[in-house]
Amino acid sequence: MTDSNIYISHDSALHFWRTNPPWYVIEGADRNIRTLRNCPTSDEAARSFCLSESEFGPKPFDALLPEDGPKIRSFLRFHVQKAPLPAHSLYPIRDGIHVVSPALCFVQLCNSLSIVEALEIGMEFCGTYALRPESLGDKSTRTYRLMDASTLTRKLNSWKGIHGVRQARRIAPLLANGSASPMESKLFLMLTLPQKHGGYNIEKPELNPEIELPHEARLILRQDKVKPDMLWQDAKRNLKLVVEYDGEYHNDPAQARKDEMRRAILETMGYTVVAVKKHLIYNPMAFDGFARMIAKKCGKRLRPLTSKQQFSRELLRAGLLNTTR
Repeated sequence: MTDSNIYISHDSALHFWRTNPPWYVIEGADRNIRTLRNCPTSDEAARSFCLSESEFGPKPFDALLPEDGPKIRSFLRFHVQKAPLPAHSLYPIRDGIHVVSPALCFVQLCNSLSIVEALEIGMEFCGTYALRPESLGDKSTRTYRLMDASTLTRKLNSWKGIHGVRQARRIAPLLANGSASPMESKLFLMLTLPQKHGGYNIEKPELNPEIELPHEARLILRQDKVKPDMLWQDAKRNLKLVVEYDGEYHNDPAQARKDEMRRAILETMGYTVVAVKKHLIYNPMAFDGFARMIAKKCGKRLRPLTSKQQFSRELLRAGLLNTTR
């Protein structure tokens, strides 16, 4: 037990949220702590918290300190926080240890990341997957979202004095809830980002929405609902378009048969179903044709790219797909 407090932030907080903390931690931000108090005054005091690399990532750990706080360099990577913190932005996880909220962590990271890197973390936090260190299994799913995209956009308008908030305000409106995998997020961003950011500026689809199945289909699939990766739906335009990303998991023969049956059922329900595979996404010309087809079905007229927008598209693809421009 210690009388002091430590406030984990930035990359160390990102590592913590990616390790899928228990649900009670997510609900634990009801303490309205706005200022940093009783921070450790020495390296020895900081070490007394027994912070683990499995929980917070490699040392030195990122932590918030007040402007007049001691600069502990060997154990902590300090970040000075001058302004009061936004309400409900610190999560007490055990004796004296607090972690910044996912929203505040996202904003802090926006201060140093490229827009593409920030977008991917934002989609992850608004989705149901976590990109974990290789030692923990690389990727995992979770049953809850760390952030809500629309709530984040609204909150950031009132946040002041937080490094990264200006960049976060530009990025938050581009995010969406519900992505279930990194590749779904990449596909979503390439299709929906404005042309100035390298995307095709297609309207945002719903990500993994629930579609109720008729009785006969429930018996065939042995489930009451399906959750397509992306859904564009508008009754006025008679638009019912589903896009499914087929990753390596879908190459299994049994899974492929189930996918085919599921698509056939959706088509009998009036949906147009389009499947996209990884190799198409990585082929610029093939993906351009796919994106134009989706835009046409959504009633979106694509404008010719300027040279600057074409450059942005190449940068976006290189950033998202880890390819050379």
